[in-house]
Amino acid sequence: MNKERGTSMKETFDLIDFALQKSGLESLKDTTQVQYLGEGAWHLAYLVQLRTGEAVVVRFPKGEAYGRKIDFDESAYYGEYAGTKVYYELANSVKPGICPEFFRYHIEKDKTFTVESYAGKAIKLENFTFMEAFQAGAELGEFFRYMNITKHGLKGFGYLKWNGVNVEGQFQSSVSAFIKEENEEYINDFKGFIEKYDMPVHPTAILQLEECVKNRNLEESRIVFTNQDTSPENILLHTDGRVSLIDPVPILYSGDSLAANFINNYRSLFPTFYNSPRYAKHQFDRFEDRLKTIADGFIEGYCNGDPEVRRRVKQEEFIKLTSLTASQFSLWQSSELTIEQKIRYGEKDAIANRIPVLVKRIDEFQWDDEKSGTKLA
Repeated sequence: MNKERGTSMKETFDLIDFALQKSGLESLKDTTQVQYLGEGAWHLAYLVQLRTGEAVVVRFPKGEAYGRKIDFDESAYYGEYAGTKVYYELANSVKPGICPEFFRYHIEKDKTFTVESYAGKAIKLENFTFMEAFQAGAELGEFFRYMNITKHGLKGFGYLKWNGVNVEGQFQSSVSAFIKEENEEYINDFKGFIEKYDMPVHPTAILQLEECVKNRNLEESRIVFTNQDTSPENILLHTDGRVSLIDPVPILYSGDSLAANFINNYRSLFPTFYNSPRYAKHQFDRFEDRLKTIADGFIEGYCNGDPEVRRRVKQEEFIKLTSLTASQFSLWQSSELTIEQKIRYGEKDAIANRIPVLVKRIDEFQWDDEKSGTKLA
């Protein structure tokens, strides 16, 4: 049952039993209560049907991920799991039920686990109507908007780290200085791409990017607690149409930037990464129209009719798109790809085929608000 960890079914059963009891739940009585859910990039997951009628998901970290051995790192696990717990709690205070209500974790060599309430099955794009896709996107966009105005009380910015007592942003330096440096990187990377790429890129693209970063700044007061990973496999659909989120990658950053990240992922990244081992099973290229509809719903829910917010999000989306294109070209130019890069992005042929598609998206980027016809940038 658990080949990844080299353990027998009995050992896996005992480990699940340990996780349940450590989490204050009833012990296992029968192996038929356990169902193997599958594996993500970093964890193996099991669905456990409790005798109370409730169901929980027990996850164990894998011994290997993206082609490399994962060593036990107590601090890293605390940063990840404590961060998830804080995110779930804040998210549920904003929108009850958007994330699992029950979440426990334990960190110990060979006995590390998380246990959370079962939130349902991931969305299946082939079964999604366009109305459902739009509504799910709009619901998530509205949730992101409300998270932006919720006080989180966390220090610093960036991804979360464990400081020995609780989680905080990995950067404690000047936010505005960091953003200024980041802006310069975006410009330099894209300029470098244009100079080396042997096909034409629309001459206005670099001017548009420069315009996007000109007024791009982030003050400490505007740092929000948000989520970088909202791929379809982490969005769960309930029978009544509500959506839930699991497996977040929490980050303290600009809300508009992470909203744009969601939109760019659904419009550009997922549809063009279908030929990478990481995403191949999802066949995202077959469902590009539904992915775009989710993104369309998201921007409506997030912007809530505010043209200024929409303008900022569109600018951030353009930054994400040009950055993605430049980084893929840089990967293609590298002498050799690591196993992790091959799993995430595919072989060099797949990357090479992706680049002109992304360039076409840059050239045809919609700056106009299709609804009102107003110029956004």
